[in-house]
Amino acid sequence: MRTRSGRVGLTGRHGERYSWVYWAVTAAGVAFLVVDIFDDGAIWNYAVIVCIVIGIAVRPGGVRGRRATAAADEQASRDA
Repeated sequence: MRTRSGRVGLTGRHGERYSWVYWAVTAAGVAFLVVDIFDDGAIWNYAVIVCIVIGIAVRPGGVRGRRATAAADEQASRDA
């Protein structure tokens, strides 16, 4: 049986690996959002925004997304 997790991170629906940093930042962002609902301080808003930015930066493909990564891998395999 194939597992969906490993030392590097969890495997997504299409086989891409999401790092543990991505999942930790996602969980922290949700936690900060819950705290922001109960405590109306601007610092929690900034913390959620920072978590979103970090989550986008560390996901597979970064800012460009999974399709750009797949296209780059396909181009590299054609060039080789």
